[in-house]
Amino acid sequence: MITGAGALLAFGVVVVYVFSSGGRLGSAGGGFASAGLVLLAGGLIVRWPLTIPWAVLFAGGGYLLAREGNAAVDGWAAAIGVVLLLAAELASWSIEHDARIRTEPSLVQRRIATLGALVAGALFVNFVLLGAAGLAAPAGVLLAAVGVAAAVAAVAVVLRLLRA
Repeated sequence: MITGAGALLAFGVVVVYVFSSGGRLGSAGGGFASAGLVLLAGGLIVRWPLTIPWAVLFAGGGYLLAREGNAAVDGWAAAIGVVLLLAAELASWSIEHDARIRTEPSLVQRRIATLGALVAGALFVNFVLLGAAGLAAPAGVLLAAVGVAAAVAAVAVVLRLLRA
């Protein structure tokens, strides 16, 4: 229950930021992010993990929609990405938790430490990528999306190699 509430709170922070970004399409982006929040809440209620990536997609898409037309790099983009990651991990933890099974405290502590390390690592990588994006010449949205996808894929490969 605590992890589910934390996931909804973290996701709510993203929704509030998207609504307050004030871009040309800020309200439309906020609507997408809000739809993601509703989807995540519904997934937590029915314990359906397939709603998590869709909720993150809606929130991320809403953020991008709200940023449309701004040529400057958003300094909060790194934090928004990490908060979405944290919300997804907490939601996943909440869905897979079964109250009938007693969890050992050492497992919970190890999971919290792993989640903290994941969030710290993601924040570091996001700040590095954000700094690199701020130095680069302005490019099209397609090139930026390809770069973000490549960065996400690289982090996924590293995390997969760490698990092996």
